[in-house]
Amino acid sequence: MAAEFAGETEAALRGTLRVIADFVAASTLPMLLAWDGGQSHRMNEACLQLGRRVQDAPDASSWSSLLQALAVPIRACLQDGECHSIDRRFAAPNERSTEHWCTLSLTPVRDEYGAVVGVLCVVIETTSLVQALRRVEEAQREASAQSSELAVLYSKMKEAVFHLSCDTDGRFRVRSVNSAFLAQTGMAQADLIGKDVEDVMPPERRSEVLAYYRQAALSGKPVQWTETRDFPNGRKYGVVSLTPVLDRHGRCSDLIGTVYDITEIKQTKEVLRAANAELAQSLAEQGRLASDLRASEERLGFALESSGEGIWDWDILNEKVHYSRRWKEILGLSGHVKDEFSLWFERMHPDDMPRVEESLRSCLRGTRTLCVDEHRLWHESGRWIWVHARGSVVARDMNGNALRMVGTIADTTATTELRHDLERSRRLLTKLTQHVPGVLFELVMYPDGRMSCPYVSAMASELLGRSPIEIEADFRCVLPRINERDRARMRRAMLHSAENLSPWRAEYRVNLPRMGECWRELSAIPTRSRDGSVVWHGFTNDITERKNTEQTIRQFQDKLEKRAHFDTLTGLPNRVLFRDRLEQDMKHARASGGAMALFFIDLDRFKEVNDLLGHDAGDNLLVQAARRIEACLQPGDTVARLGGDEFTVILTSTAEVAHVENTAQRIVDALRVPFTLGIKKVSVSGSIGIALYPGDATTSEELMRNADQAMYRSKGAGRDQLTFFESSMQEAAMRRLKVTDELRDALTGHQMELYFHPIIDAATGRICKAEALLRWHRKGANVALPPEFVEIAEETGMIHDLGNWVFFEAANWSQRWSAMLGRPFQISINKSPVQFQGHGLPAASWVEYLSQRGMARNSVAVEIGEGVLLNQAATDTLRELHDGGIEVAIDDFGTGYSSMTHLKSLDIDYLKIDRSFVSGMLGDADSQAITETIIVMAHKLGLKVIAEGVESREQRDWLAQHDCDYMQGFLFGQPSTANEFEAMLTRQPFVHEIGHA
Repeated sequence: MAAEFAGETEAALRGTLRVIADFVAASTLPMLLAWDGGQSHRMNEACLQLGRRVQDAPDASSWSSLLQALAVPIRACLQDGECHSIDRRFAAPNERSTEHWCTLSLTPVRDEYGAVVGVLCVVIETTSLVQALRRVEEAQREASAQSSELAVLYSKMKEAVFHLSCDTDGRFRVRSVNSAFLAQTGMAQADLIGKDVEDVMPPERRSEVLAYYRQAALSGKPVQWTETRDFPNGRKYGVVSLTPVLDRHGRCSDLIGTVYDITEIKQTKEVLRAANAELAQSLAEQGRLASDLRASEERLGFALESSGEGIWDWDILNEKVHYSRRWKEILGLSGHVKDEFSLWFERMHPDDMPRVEESLRSCLRGTRTLCVDEHRLWHESGRWIWVHARGSVVARDMNGNALRMVGTIADTTATTELRHDLERSRRLLTKLTQHVPGVLFELVMYPDGRMSCPYVSAMASELLGRSPIEIEADFRCVLPRINERDRARMRRAMLHSAENLSPWRAEYRVNLPRMGECWRELSAIPTRSRDGSVVWHGFTNDITERKNTEQTIRQFQDKLEKRAHFDTLTGLPNRVLFRDRLEQDMKHARASGGAMALFFIDLDRFKEVNDLLGHDAGDNLLVQAARRIEACLQPGDTVARLGGDEFTVILTSTAEVAHVENTAQRIVDALRVPFTLGIKKVSVSGSIGIALYPGDATTSEELMRNADQAMYRSKGAGRDQLTFFESSMQEAAMRRLKVTDELRDALTGHQMELYFHPIIDAATGRICKAEALLRWHRKGANVALPPEFVEIAEETGMIHDLGNWVFFEAANWSQRWSAMLGRPFQISINKSPVQFQGHGLPAASWVEYLSQRGMARNSVAVEIGEGVLLNQAATDTLRELHDGGIEVAIDDFGTGYSSMTHLKSLDIDYLKIDRSFVSGMLGDADSQAITETIIVMAHKLGLKVIAEGVESREQRDWLAQHDCDYMQGFLFGQPSTANEFEAMLTRQPFVHEIGHA
């Protein structure tokens, strides 16, 4: 699984994320890594296995309920850069499956600049803990014993860690072990530290384990195996994960191992295996008896009624309800009853009716997927009974209106009255649990929103800094103790628990007078009383030590990552990380059709400084040189130190030679400035060799070799200069000059023309919009597309005249076609980032032009790239355009830098899904998940979605089924001239096709 995981993420992950991804893949702990704003994720095998067990689906390839639970916490973690932790209940759709509880611990992953680039989530199953807490509520006399078991459970939830050093003679010595290792093995620390592993390892396992050690040390890759060992405290089963630590030369210097104790899991599996065998035998017998009952919906209904539940089936369109025989029996009815929904509400208790009506309306609107409620109905015998009702909408029309709803009711009178009796006896239970090492409490939220805490145990004084008397008098006295950043999050979790009657879980910080900041964990189960109040009975305990341990582990991981991939002197990426980034940048350039450049930089006369002033002065010079080179680069570029006085620079997205040459010249000029080393000033220079990809090489080795040769030509020509590997750059410069001269006459010579590409309404197939695409009819040449001349226009400033011409031309055609159709017809135009720099017409001029012609303000829409959102001047212009009525769309969404913050702060109207996701979504689960996520997210934010690159009917049908608003692509034709497009607009050729798809 680790190899598969690494293969899938190789093209998507960079730098720190790549390292964390390898760690996640090798770990035996269930883990998930998310990046790209939470839109991309990977689970390791342990996480998938846990997901299969939770979902009771052996062939499940993903854990969808986990992803849903993590969506909001991942976004929060990415935004605030803080650690988050939530507890979540998971249950498979199979009614025989038990619920599972997991703690989800989220940690932000930061790159070398400190920016949050991803989130690491560790999934810890806490089902046993939840079950133990429930037994506290159910068993009054065993509460104290159960709480002790919970404390033991906490102490066992730790991994064993050991650290080995690799001697030059191929032997391994124990450097350190943690307390969990000593506890699991029953060995003393003095018997381990500093010893050769062969001296402390059982002879019968020595050769096999040493083979694993040597495999990890020689391959430089993590190794994992399962062990069964007999220790003084008994036989142990464990999964051992061994990770090598490499020095800057790529040699293994240390081995870090973790042992996950699966002894209890092994024993549990044996018990489960026997139980499953018995269950399988029972199920086989039931299967033979019920084989004829599973053929139709009526037989399923019979099975449900056999369990004591009544079935109802509501035909909303025809206002008819079918009530099953068991439904009538629960209410004491017999014979024929009217098939109307009003029959139910006529028998409902008046106090319960508003709550049930609101829950039903929410389900019909689609804001809830399941309508669940407990209320009272009038029995034919003349008494009130309690029923538990569940229902779900199973059919909706194209507009989302509910057509059919089905559900069940069960008579819960006995259990409800018993629960009420238990509520009255709960105070007695709490008095028996005063010595539990945590705070037991009862919290009540009344229907009018008031809160009270009728009971809290004595440990509140120690853990919360307030006495039980103070809290019971006014529980709000605890709020100032809770960290300000945690209060709002805890309140949201409490309200969610109250609304759904789901467990309330939270980790939070308290500030105590003598102890400072401490961590606490809250767990509470809600119930609803007869007066509609929500009552929580829960437990709060101290988790400060656990949080400190997690912080230590994170710091240790950061140190390992930095040691393996960064130069210790300059802090720059070392040769290992440089090669990885070079390979990744070349793959990205190859996939996108872009270009990149590689610099080899050698400091001239560095050896003289080192020999004359010493190595300390030489190291100081290298550090200063590294900082100067960094200052000459842009975000996204990479500078690395290969060793000695050799540096490399990777320039990404370098389609223009001028940018490459200017950057290299800035580095030459910066290195020419004298360096201050102590009281002396020394002068060195830099010789730079430049190789371009893909023009000069097709592989990383060839690119490095060519850049190195160019650097030596710089030295041979007198040093202190830059040299390109080939003369192809000069030829390109001449071609650019010719294009620039011709472009100056293009507008006045009427060589520019707008082509139009249809945008289809996904629901109706009607052409409702168009995108205007610029074409240049060059003299004596083929029609030129924008990539051939737009960048030149941007650099020369001609982009402003071109952009204004495109706007006025698009507005004229929009006015013509709007009049032809009798409704506004919108045309979208692409706006270059350079047009936002203030040299063209102001945004108000565009708005005024539309007003003067009597056109709808949204007749023209502006499409921008995601990178534009990072420019403050651009965002101000966009707001001005949007305030004037011109709509804004983000083009190629999902490939750039936009975030939820930008989408919320700016008035964006459309998201255009990049064609790379659409083209691969039918064969790539990741692309499909990203596309679906973008559609759902956009609709949640009130935005419309346009899918680009639709080229097949299968893509069209999938997008329509997933509520994509608009589609654009070659399936609906190539970009065409205005006259050709007008003819297509008149015919509307896709209405009938999509309407019958």
